Amino acid sequence: MAIDSGLLVDCGDLNAVGGIRQILLTDLSNVATVAPTVLDATHSITSFTTTDDWARFEFKNETAALAITGTKEGGSTAYECALSFYIPDIDGARFHELSNLESACPVALVEFNSGKMMFVGWSYKYENKAAGSTPWVRNQTYANLTSIEGGSGSAYADDNGVTVTLTARQFELPIEYIPAGAGITVQAGDVTAQTS
Repeated sequence: MAIDSGLLVDCGDLNAVGGIRQILLTDLSNVATVAPTVLDATHSITSFTTTDDWARFEFKNETAALAITGTKEGGSTAYECALSFYIPDIDGARFHELSNLESACPVALVEFNSGKMMFVGWSYKYENKAAGSTPWVRNQTYANLTSIEGGSGSAYADDNGVTVTLTARQFELPIEYIPAGAGITVQAGDVTAQTS
């Protein structure tokens, strides 16, 4: 790959909002189709379908963040993508849903407040070149539940909740989702969503 073009930053970029609007999670094995099938110059995906709906996780406003750290060792660059969000008002039902992440292989679709959407834990690079139509199912770039921290607090004014952190080690920067169709459709009940 040659370095043959640069980047421009304009006024709109400097006035962009930060933060995350919503987080969708699914198991890597639920990924059914991806388009395009190879990484293109726009570093984006236009279609992403799953065999089951995405799990939609809401969180306390202005607590969710995506942190990306890239390091190069021995000629290979790896990116650690940490997605964290705060779930208020803990109870058994919420702990049950979070415990489902313990043994799963999740990928995340993160929608920023700017409207941009990024995939975390899914990668074109180093996918398993299997005979099937879904060679990514064993590429090992999915996120892992790395921590759940928090609790009840001790004073009435303390927060009652937990911060969840999922971390993916992948070999390219997160890929943008620029849907050719409807994009994200939140389902009845608001706890699931579909992508197209």
